[in-house]
Amino acid sequence: MLAFLASLIFVAAGEVAPPPPPAIPDAEVVRYLKPTELVEWNNATRINGAGETRAKMGQSILRTSGGAVAESKGPKIGGLTETPEQVKVRAQKMIDEGNAQIQQAAPALARLRLAAATRAAEKTKPVSFDVEVAPTALNVAVAQSVVRLQKQARDLGYAKTHFIGSISLLGDGKLNRPEDLSADIRAAWNKADDKSLAPVPAEGYAFIPGVDKGAPALSKGLKPATAPKQLAVLWAEFYAAPTAGSRGLLFLRLADAHSLRLIASEVAYTELASAAAPAGAFQFSLRDERSFLPRLSEGGDILLGFDRASDPLGSALLAHLSVTRSKVGIAAAPYVVIVAGGGPAGSEGVRAKWRAVAVPATAPAGTLSFQVSSLPTGGDAVEVGQLSLKVVLPAAAK
Repeated sequence: MLAFLASLIFVAAGEVAPPPPPAIPDAEVVRYLKPTELVEWNNATRINGAGETRAKMGQSILRTSGGAVAESKGPKIGGLTETPEQVKVRAQKMIDEGNAQIQQAAPALARLRLAAATRAAEKTKPVSFDVEVAPTALNVAVAQSVVRLQKQARDLGYAKTHFIGSISLLGDGKLNRPEDLSADIRAAWNKADDKSLAPVPAEGYAFIPGVDKGAPALSKGLKPATAPKQLAVLWAEFYAAPTAGSRGLLFLRLADAHSLRLIASEVAYTELASAAAPAGAFQFSLRDERSFLPRLSEGGDILLGFDRASDPLGSALLAHLSVTRSKVGIAAAPYVVIVAGGGPAGSEGVRAKWRAVAVPATAPAGTLSFQVSSLPTGGDAVEVGQLSLKVVLPAAAK
């Protein structure tokens, strides 16, 4: 009724009324009501429920009185006997009283349902996360990313950071561990701050699972962190862009060694083994069809992982967006295993897993798209939207 009246006002003003928001189940209505509205909702649902119960009782009496009560002998009420007509009058009175209660509660329920549906539609409207990564020479990209991560580690209270190495995935699909890149990152870190980078253990780095739900260790020769914000873990990932050559995205990741959750991520568009910046810029965008990521970040402390079928580049971009654009946690243990070896990496605390599946190419060269979904633990997959990326060349180079 309220939506109909609103449409009449729009028509009178010469404007086209927007369609009413889609209805949501009553079980979800309470999630979108304010405290005072929630009190009103509870009172209205109580009155409505009482009315439905009373009306059903009257209807039940009417149904049974027709065949079970003889014309000459009605049911006894105390020491009195009701006639069939009296039974029908009493039942109809109960139905009328029940309907009156239902009608009394109806305006408040309709108004609150509309308010909740409107807020739900606003919270679940499509939203886009757009990022443009400017081209940067490799040495500059490493230096800038290192300085920013050092500041974040320092601000969070980490005294020492373990750099466990680098991985790269180029156009041939083979996983590499570029020693030159690792050396450049280590040198840049020490140049900016030669006291915070922990020495490499004699046994090297490897993921050592924790015992009895304890924290994992980063090497056989290292003791596990006993609490968060004691030790940080740093590594680098490089993924080839959808263009020819060794241009791509360089990610530097920072994680907590105790919880093994990703806490910071830096990204740069650069070219390996080159002193020059690549041409153009790298753009990527997540079209979140139902504001899935913002609603995740409002849901408290949530830890996500990645499905095995997820594309590595798509996963890398989703990890960056999750850490930089929301409060959603990303499990770092699988990354540590990939970079440093060891394992296996458990999935304790992981509530859901991202999955990015490449969409068949229909766009120009230099463009990729992934269909993104979330796989809750023990639940059905949730379709999130599309992740698109492309390399935009300067006008003169097109």
